[in-house]
Amino acid sequence: MSSSSCRYTFDPSVQTDAHLQTTWECPHEAHPESEFCVFHMSRDERASLDVTGDDIVGELRTNLQSPDTRVNEYVGADLPHLSLTYQDINGATNHVLNFQHADIEGLDLTHGRLDQGLILREATVGRLKLDEAVVTGDVDAREVTVTGAVTTNEATFEQDVRFSEAAFRGEVRCDETVFQGDTSFADATFHGTARFRNVETSGSSHVLDDNITFANATFRDDASFRQAIFNYVTFEGARFTAGSDFEHVEFEGDARFDGVRFDEMADFDEARFDDDASFADARFMQLAEFRGVEFNGGSRTTHDDVTFEGATFEGEADYKLARFRYSDFKDAVFKGAVNFDRATFTARTDCYRLRVDGAFDLSLASFGGQANFDESEFRDAVVAEEATFGCDASFEGVEFEANARFGEARFEEDVSFKTAAFHGLASFRGAFFEGELQHLEANASFNEATFEAGAEFEAANFTSASFWETTFHDRADFRQSDFETARFRVLVGDRDTYLDFTDATLSGGTISQGSGEPTPYDLTRATIGDLTLEGDGNEHQLLDHFRFCLTEFDRFDFSDHHGYLERNDWTIHDFVGNGATGQFAVELTPDIIEETYRKAQDSANAVGDTPASREFEFKRYYYNRQKNFDIILNEYSLNTWARGKKVASVGLNTLMQVTCGYGNRLPRIAAFTFLLPALFGLCYALGGPFLTQAGSVFDPAAVDKTTMEVLFDNVYYSYISFSTVGYGDINPLGPAARVLAASQGMLNGLFFTLLTFTLFKRVLGGS
Repeated sequence: MSSSSCRYTFDPSVQTDAHLQTTWECPHEAHPESEFCVFHMSRDERASLDVTGDDIVGELRTNLQSPDTRVNEYVGADLPHLSLTYQDINGATNHVLNFQHADIEGLDLTHGRLDQGLILREATVGRLKLDEAVVTGDVDAREVTVTGAVTTNEATFEQDVRFSEAAFRGEVRCDETVFQGDTSFADATFHGTARFRNVETSGSSHVLDDNITFANATFRDDASFRQAIFNYVTFEGARFTAGSDFEHVEFEGDARFDGVRFDEMADFDEARFDDDASFADARFMQLAEFRGVEFNGGSRTTHDDVTFEGATFEGEADYKLARFRYSDFKDAVFKGAVNFDRATFTARTDCYRLRVDGAFDLSLASFGGQANFDESEFRDAVVAEEATFGCDASFEGVEFEANARFGEARFEEDVSFKTAAFHGLASFRGAFFEGELQHLEANASFNEATFEAGAEFEAANFTSASFWETTFHDRADFRQSDFETARFRVLVGDRDTYLDFTDATLSGGTISQGSGEPTPYDLTRATIGDLTLEGDGNEHQLLDHFRFCLTEFDRFDFSDHHGYLERNDWTIHDFVGNGATGQFAVELTPDIIEETYRKAQDSANAVGDTPASREFEFKRYYYNRQKNFDIILNEYSLNTWARGKKVASVGLNTLMQVTCGYGNRLPRIAAFTFLLPALFGLCYALGGPFLTQAGSVFDPAAVDKTTMEVLFDNVYYSYISFSTVGYGDINPLGPAARVLAASQGMLNGLFFTLLTFTLFKRVLGGS
């Protein structure tokens, strides 16, 4: 180097944080009146020698034409504000402008063009302004410190840009900036507001990597990326100590927010993720807004399209109207309210071991793939009203510590709440459980679940439901529910349990009473079909705990319970309740009981159960008489004619019961028919007013007969009169005898008609 060379050297051993490996010597010529070049002389010396910023820029432009690569190195330079506005810096060479470790008051390339690369590594810049500039080479500003504002609005960087570990002490404005190469703000610190609105990135990194990174960056003031377009981007480990705005951002490639901490509100409203997104282990300390966000995912099937696994939300989280494909919330913790109102999940959703301390809203949410909430914990109310689960859904082992409302939810495939615990009110009113009917497994399973408060399944629809070994601590409401097949084996909790199936339909299945305290079932106005009722060791009391009132027995088979019914005189309306049973929808008055037995009779007829049909008919007519008798006694509005008809009806009913059991007691009517004449014969044999020509047993000598002959002749006369044969060899003499003889002909017609009626019913098995 000539004697006129600048004497400045940069010794990296003095600055231990410098990345230079050897001592750097300035390649520029010294100023004629100084030992240093214009780039390395002190600011005071420049002022005394009248060296201006324009002089330095002119010298810099001259150096760009030099074939010597080193003349564009300005390591450690102490420079004033460099204004390169509207200038096209395109020297004959592609040598990089190297301001490493330099101290620059400001650099302004507004509307300019820089075809060379730019190195600001470990430099200190007062203000950096590149608005609408075009930089075609690499920018290496690692560990740069910018004490003033940075603005790159509408600038274009065609190659890689590296601001790793940079410190921005003023505001940063990069609105509408285009980063065409790989860009890094990793480990950077933004002390002022940071704006990257409408930025566009592309980069050339591998598709599984990032081409713009803010990994481990720190944003100490508000940060806005609104309407930015990112290809592959990472914010892993970044920290936002103030507000963060990602509204309407388009993430065209992978987006990684793993381990990010948002100290204030994080706003991702209506952002769109077209490839995989990861928020694993992220921490949201305040409100997290994801309203209308779209997680569309990429083509890789081995990854979740979006994951919040292990994420923590200290405040509220709002995903209203969000759209998800494959999503993962495994082990996430929500300490505030969570809103998935009208959110759409088009593929698998994994919410395994989710914990939510606030209210959890799934109203009108739609799950197109499998949904897994196993072993999750919800400490406040869960609202999933009108939610739709298009594939299998699992809530096994879930703890619902407050109310859980699934009103009008639709489960189109299998759903399991096995071993779930509902500590508050559980409401499934109007829910649809529509999975395909399976032979070995129910498609709606509440097996071993626990309901500590009320359970409401009113108007719910089940294809196949199982409540086996389910514990109810309070009343369970299944009114108007519909089961194609159902399995119930209920365990009694701390309080009396009562299952209300008023107006419900149970087309098939099994209801089993356990060996412990029996559970009452109210089947008022219910419809039961091929339903099996069974018990463990208490078969003799089984039907006592089922309230049959206006129940529709749709081909229900009573034959399995003949033994019980015979022991209980075929009574099915008696009901043993407990402390949980209260007012019923219909009281068991005689007319209601009559109608109940009519329905039971019709069902027995339909399945060909003749014994049950006969017995239920007997009960039906018996309670018909009770009904009319109550009307006679208590209905004061009846006129005399109507009351008389009721009295006649009661009388006829009583006659039918006593004589033939309403056509169901053949031995009884046979006994009446064939033994009643013998009773009349005994009356005739007494003589007196009953005297006939056969004589009296008290005076057999009057007719020259023995006592036995008198008795036989009177009985003979009675049977002849009863059969209306009337040979005329014996005639009645006493007035009572004449009345009895006249009545026996009529009784013959009555009793033989009843006998024939009963015989036909017995032979034909009809009613």
